[in-house]
Amino acid sequence: MGPAPHYHKELDELMYVLDGTATVMVEDKVYEIPAGGWHFRPHGKVHTFFNQTNESFRGIDVYFNQNFEDYLEEVIHQIIPDMLQRNLTPADPAIAKRINDLQDKFGLVGFPEKRDGIIKKFGLIA
Repeated sequence: MGPAPHYHKELDELMYVLDGTATVMVEDKVYEIPAGGWHFRPHGKVHTFFNQTNESFRGIDVYFNQNFEDYLEEVIHQIIPDMLQRNLTPADPAIAKRINDLQDKFGLVGFPEKRDGIIKKFGLIA
């Protein structure tokens, strides 16, 4: 399972699939993107992606209208290591505030409550 369903207020995303097949959900529509395929996700549309096959999936996302790499750098290299080091979860009030502040800064609106339903529906591993 990839990220929880979410949308971006300004950011557009373009995915190129290098290996395997990506399953991309935009609103309620599901797309299978094989290796060599492209998928565009415009801002304002709720989306997520995942791998529902037994094969590895690798892809490249390109971000437009915003330096989203800064968001990813902070989540991956600061917040997650801090959570692991301190044995915390995203539900911890201090961690939740950091995540919410970062999402507000980058115009990211998430729907984490929808993640478990997608995992169940498609038989995914969280």
